[in-house]
Amino acid sequence: MPLVRLAFKILIIVIIYFIIFWSLKIMYRDIKGGNKKKKHGKRLGLEIMKLGEDNSILKLGSVIPIHSKLTIGRNDDNQLVLKDPYVSGHHAVIFLKNNDYVIEDLKSTNGTLLNNAKLEKQSYLNIDDEIAIGEYVFKIIG
Repeated sequence: MPLVRLAFKILIIVIIYFIIFWSLKIMYRDIKGGNKKKKHGKRLGLEIMKLGEDNSILKLGSVIPIHSKLTIGRNDDNQLVLKDPYVSGHHAVIFLKNNDYVIEDLKSTNGTLLNNAKLEKQSYLNIDDEIAIGEYVFKIIG
C-alpha cells in the first residue's frame, strides 16, 4: 500500500509540473506575439513587356512590385510615372482588397485594357494578366 501511495504522489507531482510547464510555454508565446502567422497573402508585381517611346527610367523586363497600393499616371505624384501622351495624369490604380489585388481605371481619357478588354469597372488581377496603358504593356507576375 505505501508503494502505491508513493507512485500516486510522484504521478501527481509530475502532472502538476507538466501543467506549470505548459502554462509557462503558452504565456511565453503570448508575450512574444503569439503563434500568429503573418498574413502576407500573395505578392504581385508588374513586369514591363512593352515600353512607350519616351522613357529612360523603365527598362524592358523590369519588375515593379505592388504593395498595398500602386498609382499609375503621367503626373509626378504617381508611384509609377509613365511619360506617354496617351496616359492621363492619374490613369489607374492597383490596390489590395481582401487579400486580392484589384485594378481600377480612374476615368482616364484613353482607358485601360485588361487582357485586351477595356476596363469598365474594378477588376481582380490574376497572375499572367496583361495590362495596357497607353503604349505600355505590363504582365502580372507573382
